[in-house]
Amino acid sequence: MQPIRLGLAGYGKIAQDQHLPAVRANPAFELVAVATLGAPCPGVANFGSLGELLAQGPQVDAIAFCTPPQSRYALVQQALAAGKHVLLEKPPCASVGEAKALVEAAAQHGVSGLFAWHSRFAPGVEVAREWLAGMTLQQVHIQWKEQVRKYHPGQDWIWQTGGLGVFDPGINALSIATALLPAPLLMQRAELVMPANRLAPIAAQLEMRAGTVQVGAEFNFDQPIDDELWRIEFRCTEGTLRLDKGGAEVAVDGVRQWLADEGEYTLLYRHFERLIQNRASDMDLQPLQVVADAFLAATRQVGPAFEW
Repeated sequence: MQPIRLGLAGYGKIAQDQHLPAVRANPAFELVAVATLGAPCPGVANFGSLGELLAQGPQVDAIAFCTPPQSRYALVQQALAAGKHVLLEKPPCASVGEAKALVEAAAQHGVSGLFAWHSRFAPGVEVAREWLAGMTLQQVHIQWKEQVRKYHPGQDWIWQTGGLGVFDPGINALSIATALLPAPLLMQRAELVMPANRLAPIAAQLEMRAGTVQVGAEFNFDQPIDDELWRIEFRCTEGTLRLDKGGAEVAVDGVRQWLADEGEYTLLYRHFERLIQNRASDMDLQPLQVVADAFLAATRQVGPAFEW
C-alpha cells in the first residue's frame, strides 16, 4: 500500500518534539509538506499558509494540526472541504461548539477525524482499564502540576481566551479520566486562580462526580521544575492503582507494574492510520466539555501577575 501523504499545519515545539518523530518512524505515513510561519521543516516542502499548501503543494491525503486552538477551526474546515483526513492536537478547538461542528463536518465530507487526546495512549492507561474492570471504584484523585515556562516558553496564546491556561496540560488528565471512568464526568465545583495580567487560569481545583465516584483534581501551571507531578490515583474497595508520569508508570498497592515501552504519539499515529483505513473517526468531546463546565461552574480569584 502507498503511504498516507501527510501535511503538518503548524511547526512549533509540539510538532517538532512529538509529531515529526512519530510520523517519520511510521512507514504508513509520508510527511510531504508543512505550513508554518516560523522556521521551516527540513527535507519537505514548506508553505506560509494551509491555503498555499493545499493549492500549490504536493498532493496530501491528511493534515495534522498543531496550530494554536483559537485559530484552528477555520483551517480544519478548509482541510475537510478539500477532502482531507484530519488529526487535531489537543485541545481540538477554542470551544465545544466549534468541536461539535467539526465532528459534523468530518461526517459530511466522508473523511476521518481524530481529536488527538494523546495521553490516552500512555502505556499505563490500558493496564489501568483492565485492572479497574474487576474493581469497585470509590474515589479518584488527580494531581497535574507542571512548569509552563518549560513546555510553552514565551507562548502568549496559552494565556489568551481559548488558550485554556492550566487546562492545556490539565485536559490531558481529564482525557485519561473520561476514558477510564464508568460514567460521564460531571462538574460540581471549580476554583480558578487567574494571574492579574492574564485571561486564562494558572491553577485550578475541581470537584466532580462520575456516577457515584467522587473525582477531585488539582492543577498548577507554575510548579517548580524539580517537583513536577502528573498523577491519577484510583481508590477502590479492593486496592489502589496509581498512574504516574502521565500514565508512563503504574503501581498497584505500591507495587510497580511492567509496561510496554511505546510512546504516546507512536500509538496515536497508528490509531490515526487505522481510522483512515476504515473511514472512521474518533472525535471525543468529553475532555473539552469538562473544561468548559469548569469555566461555567468556577469561582475565580486573582493571583500574582505572571511574567515569562
